[in-house]
Amino acid sequence: PMALSPLHTPLKGSRANARASSGGVDSRILTALFLGVAAGALASTVTEWARPAPSPAIGNFGTQAAGCPECPKCDGPEPIEASSGHPPAKLSKYAQLRDSEHASDGASSSRALSVGGVTNDRLMPGEWWTPKTAPAATGAEKGDETLKAILGEIAPNGEVLAAVSNKALINENGDYGMLRTWLDGVQRSKVKNYLVICLDETVAGTMKKLGVPYWHRERKALADGDETNHGISAQKFHILREFLVLGYSVLLSDVDIVTLDNPFDHLYRDSDVEGLSDGYDERTAYGWNDGIDDPKMGWARYAQTMRVFAMNSGLFYLKPSDRTLRFMDGITARLERAKEWDQAVYNEEMFFPSHGDHVNPGVTTRVMEIDVFMNSKTLFVVARHDKKRMWNLKPAMVHVNYHPDKWERMKAIWAYFVDGKKKALDAFPDGSCKNAPDCR
Repeated sequence: PMALSPLHTPLKGSRANARASSGGVDSRILTALFLGVAAGALASTVTEWARPAPSPAIGNFGTQAAGCPECPKCDGPEPIEASSGHPPAKLSKYAQLRDSEHASDGASSSRALSVGGVTNDRLMPGEWWTPKTAPAATGAEKGDETLKAILGEIAPNGEVLAAVSNKALINENGDYGMLRTWLDGVQRSKVKNYLVICLDETVAGTMKKLGVPYWHRERKALADGDETNHGISAQKFHILREFLVLGYSVLLSDVDIVTLDNPFDHLYRDSDVEGLSDGYDERTAYGWNDGIDDPKMGWARYAQTMRVFAMNSGLFYLKPSDRTLRFMDGITARLERAKEWDQAVYNEEMFFPSHGDHVNPGVTTRVMEIDVFMNSKTLFVVARHDKKRMWNLKPAMVHVNYHPDKWERMKAIWAYFVDGKKKALDAFPDGSCKNAPDCR
């Protein structure tokens, strides 16, 4: 008979032989397992001993804190904060240097910042401070010393609500005008970190008389030098840059806005720009696909476009970064060259992709919730005709941007939401007149 090689052992053999061989196999398996476990334990011990100590956690800013997008490479492992599941935020080396300077001169105590529920007396405003994100704060660019001192007093958390105004929006006594209504809403909502950017000495004197924080900044020579709403609005972009270079986030608010709740309690803060939309429902505010039919193309007659209503340039939150600095500079450069509508320029610079000589600033964008930050079309044309929606409606800010009778509607909004007069909005037409579009 043919001899079988060791690899061709019979499927059936004596039980005695099976028992005799199994003892040797079992002992070899156990020995291998033991050696593997021992080697793993030794490697773990050596790795843990050699691991750099983690930096102390200072809180959590969310997922952006998982790395160092704006600072030099961060060494060491990322400690995880148990409450959030995200690595805690770290200061860049520029911010650490800045903190040490302020700690030495005793100025840090007035700039305490609560991060993730933990107050850090040495943490300066700004999540990531570098020569690009906060050039004035890091010495790379000279910032406005007056504004710096004001923000140091009123904005310890590194963010501020700001409105731009001239003398046309309030009387000298400070008790009449749209700016007066704007101030009433902000103060009633217990917003402490706010100021008025005054474009002339008259309104600056009025703010001083009222005890309102203000910064006097003369108008810049732009192509649109008119004293109209558009002329005043065009001034704000180069002014906002002054806040950004100091490392502060800023919530820009036009004066034709009624504040009903602290807006800082409703911001996501996860994007470079977080702004009000001119859209009046979820589709128009958040975007939709719009098909185009071109029959002469035959098989390819249908094409898709993506559409979204314009972002409103009268209410938006900016975070300091090299991207938002480029964004403000791009808008200002265009408004210096030509008399254009500032809101159109704002949207084109934000959304138009890079092409040819045009380079998009790369800002990330979030649309504010439409029932929290409302425009006047959403309120007067859509929401107020829905009783259930109005019953539950609690907006933080309402911008009267769609209607020319701004102050009258602002006062009606105040009467409805603050004074509880539920018929206060009824007298106003949906549009600018009852017979629109024939408003003669």
